[in-house]
Amino acid sequence: MNEHLKSMISDKTFNEKIEEIKETHISYVFLTKKHAYKIKKDIKYPFLDYSTLNKRELYCIEEYRINKLLCPDMYLKVSPLIKDGDVLVLSDAGLPLEYTIVMKRLPEKYIMRNLIGKNKITKDIVEEIALKILLFHKMAKVDSNGKYGSLANVKKNVMDNFKDLEFFIGELFSSDEFNTLIGKNLEFINNNAALFERRVKKGKILETHGDLHSGNIFVTPKDTYIFDAIEFNPAINTTDVAAEIAFLCMDLEFLGREDLSKAFSDKYILESNDKEIQKLLLFYKCYRACVRAKVNGYRAAVDSSAKELTKKYFYLALKYAGEL
Repeated sequence: MNEHLKSMISDKTFNEKIEEIKETHISYVFLTKKHAYKIKKDIKYPFLDYSTLNKRELYCIEEYRINKLLCPDMYLKVSPLIKDGDVLVLSDAGLPLEYTIVMKRLPEKYIMRNLIGKNKITKDIVEEIALKILLFHKMAKVDSNGKYGSLANVKKNVMDNFKDLEFFIGELFSSDEFNTLIGKNLEFINNNAALFERRVKKGKILETHGDLHSGNIFVTPKDTYIFDAIEFNPAINTTDVAAEIAFLCMDLEFLGREDLSKAFSDKYILESNDKEIQKLLLFYKCYRACVRAKVNGYRAAVDSSAKELTKKYFYLALKYAGEL
């Protein structure tokens, strides 16, 4: 969606009053009382390409497919948007100018991160999340040819994070700290080549959620909803299940809840009988902290809070690296 099409969206578009518009670096979300309508921006990054209508349609369908496995009650459909006078409207009849993912709206107060701040997330809840993720993994596509789980790809993903963080050397952290982080990661990868290869052979490289943190989980009195799985780049979301588990563990530890992190990983490891995860957990927690540092780094130029988060995630990654 470009700015011209965005200007053509009104209450008539969805036949509901728009209460709020949220914007991320890759999409707009139009919120009504009952629904959330997510529309992808007309953009292209090295890791993502939404630059044509056909691609945005494809990735809407892909996002719906992946998230429907985890959130069947929340993800409702993908709908075309066509021109009606001077506005866009939802319709299957006519020439599509854009596409939207239609979701059930849930109250923000039930976002897991908000509930953690109020001490309302218990061991039982994170164990339930572990079981939901395990079931999702059992339904997910396996990277059977080892393309994304190969040692070379693991190393590439790790180094891609560092390339984006180089910009902050001297401002948020020192070159010595940066080089230590790189060195510890590469040393672990090189010393555990057989382990990474074994994970591929065991079918542990899957199409995962890819962005499993407490901001992407609703915990309501009725159910838990894990949403907003990544669809736009298989090199990002096709990964070891250990990397998936490590993301939420890292996030919980970032929020000061090491107890919940341990309960979550322990439950997943127990129920999956995948004890090798323990050998990889620190490495992937370090990797995920670098991912979060990088993502916040994208916004740091215009958001001082994002710059501070970049620094905090970097030092969390450095802490993990020191324990490898």
